Amino acid sequence: MICLRRISTAALLVLVLAAACPAPQKSPEIYPGKQWDQRRPQQLGMDTDALKAFSNYARGFGCVVRNGYMAYTWGDPAAKKDIASAVKPFYTHFLLRAVEKEMIPGINEPVENVEPALASLNPQLQHKDRQITWRHLCNQISGYGVTEPPGKTFDYSDWNMALFFDALFLKAYNTTWENIDTDVLRPYLTDILQCQDNPTFMAFGTGDRPGRMAISPRDFARFGLLYLRQGRWKDKQLITPQHAKLAVTTPLPTSIPRTKGEKAQMLERQRSIGGGNNQCDHNGSYSFAWWINGIGRDGTRNWPDVPADTFGCFGHGDIRAMVVIPSLDLIVAWNDTGIEGREKVNHALKLLCDAVIEKPTQEKQIVPNPDNPRWLTRTDAAPFFMCGPGDPEDFLYRGKLNPDGTRNGDQQDLIEKLKRSGANCIYLMAVRSHGGDGDKTHNPFVENDPEKGINEKILQQWENWFAEMDQNQIVIYIFLYDDGTNIWKTADSVEDAERRFIRTIVRKFKHHDNLIWAVAEEYQEALTAARVSAIAAEIRKHDDRKHPIAVHKLNGLTFDEFADDKNIDQFAIQYNVETPQQLHAGILQAWNAAKGGYNLNMAEAAGFGAGKTMRDKCWACAMAGAYVMILDMDIADTPEADLQACGSLVRFFEHTDFDKMAPRDELALEAAKYVLADPPRSYIAYSPNAHGKIGLKNLTAGKYDFRWFDCQTAKQVLLPAVSVGPGNQSWTIPETIGPELALHIKRVSQ
Repeated sequence: MICLRRISTAALLVLVLAAACPAPQKSPEIYPGKQWDQRRPQQLGMDTDALKAFSNYARGFGCVVRNGYMAYTWGDPAAKKDIASAVKPFYTHFLLRAVEKEMIPGINEPVENVEPALASLNPQLQHKDRQITWRHLCNQISGYGVTEPPGKTFDYSDWNMALFFDALFLKAYNTTWENIDTDVLRPYLTDILQCQDNPTFMAFGTGDRPGRMAISPRDFARFGLLYLRQGRWKDKQLITPQHAKLAVTTPLPTSIPRTKGEKAQMLERQRSIGGGNNQCDHNGSYSFAWWINGIGRDGTRNWPDVPADTFGCFGHGDIRAMVVIPSLDLIVAWNDTGIEGREKVNHALKLLCDAVIEKPTQEKQIVPNPDNPRWLTRTDAAPFFMCGPGDPEDFLYRGKLNPDGTRNGDQQDLIEKLKRSGANCIYLMAVRSHGGDGDKTHNPFVENDPEKGINEKILQQWENWFAEMDQNQIVIYIFLYDDGTNIWKTADSVEDAERRFIRTIVRKFKHHDNLIWAVAEEYQEALTAARVSAIAAEIRKHDDRKHPIAVHKLNGLTFDEFADDKNIDQFAIQYNVETPQQLHAGILQAWNAAKGGYNLNMAEAAGFGAGKTMRDKCWACAMAGAYVMILDMDIADTPEADLQACGSLVRFFEHTDFDKMAPRDELALEAAKYVLADPPRSYIAYSPNAHGKIGLKNLTAGKYDFRWFDCQTAKQVLLPAVSVGPGNQSWTIPETIGPELALHIKRVSQ
């Protein structure tokens, strides 16, 4: 039995965890043993003739894996051969492992710590190579061998990668070229994956470009399966899910240009693992030595006909590769093919995707909770919480207007910044012209004229951004109309032109899981309540996936006109008050008025602030029963810490059963200020400034799991099966938890 009042400091230190909450356990997944378990394509939802069309186009040899089974092969999938630059993600894997095993302090550690000779290079360039980090080498932005400083330009360089390989394996792992396979590759990777064909880092021997890998397609596919399963192989976590995700979802921003290629001093006797340098551009699709389906400088995807979550390893102009498509649970590995260049890769992968006739079922979509409309949920019944930017409203229209109507802006950079933080929404406006806050170009019509219909190129650019958001569980919170926008002045009705507009928008984007429709911001400025209801009905008519529909109002807390509208699920609140206490009280008023009929989103509150003030307001809103979107949090100028605070709140709530709770502040005791509860089963107590003890009233005796959470640092202390007596109870705050805290307790037995 663990008694919280008597737990030792040492025990608490053992139980303190890092910021990220532990991921829920998944059901068992299929992995190969010493041999791949094979299934016919039809058993795995694939068409054999379409697979033959793919392999005929590819030529060479390779294999296709689906759902963990070998589905299809052509040529000799056991043939072991050099994969050229496709080896580079293996270097990344061992870098991330070295960081996790504390062989390297971190990916941002200077490489000169293991390769001191870097410090003396290029004195005329201010010894720029002293600044090279492991991240720089991995992403080929080190500037090694060229005149630009680290982090400023992209140089696809085999000099850079040879330095990376030798510094990592010969210095950090302290092995030799002769022993690298037996010391590192096999025991820490390929033996665990039960590779069948003895992969080696010495494809041509130790005397010819050491670091080049020879591997068979069927063994290469095992490496792909490891990353498809986020670093896990059967019962072993080879690298953390966070690192596995980082490797394949963090492309270089398009603002980083390609190197000019002007040569600079390198280490004496510096070797290369292949050719030279400046071989290609990253174009927003290079992520820790993996190539991903990113968005380039022209606003298009790397492989436009392939799912956005696709990533892979490519060598020799793409004729050697291994590609993973997580959304289809699909892996392909090939060698000696005729697939050379981005366009051929796109076409080959499209043929492969076309062979999938049974798509995975959607399990993670945000939907209204049929059992408790006060909260949203996901279709797999997982809790959903939202906290993040309520700006920039002009997201879709940032940047220079291109002749075809698209934009050359920073949208992808904003998404990348948000991805790193865990904050999970962006406030978007489809139409900001015609009376809204935008100019005449802030709409998606051909030549910005509604009478000419929608510009498909604009929608496709939006789709590229939305796919990136959706893949990273960032909510596409999209308003049809900004406040004051009124293109079709049709009083209470929705006429044909507007119907076509709504139908086109809804059908284009409804396939996304992380999507909430909003009819209009501050709707009263241009629309009647009847018109809003008619628009919501039109959205619902064309959205057979039943995404939530919200309505935003002018300042206030009443939602009477839509309380009984079966098509409207969320009240997007504007409530401009100064303090967290006022926000909390206002949302409680709205919660009680809702009577369980719809959910609340604190979508706009002026003067939300930053730092401690912002965190206090976010938690005050959440603890009153509302999602939170923050006005003036424009992402670009928002401190990383504030975005991370939103992400921490999301992670805390989604690892509780808050969606079964209601505000119960009357149960607060000692330092507790606000309470969400589902008595006698589960409780969340919160304090913005607690000292000493925090408590709850009227508890039922039993054993409870405790989760202490520091709202500023995101540190946790987990205590299982704590004995709690009946009635009013309070507990001493753990030493490692600061005064800004939340406590979740859940009853596990009487």
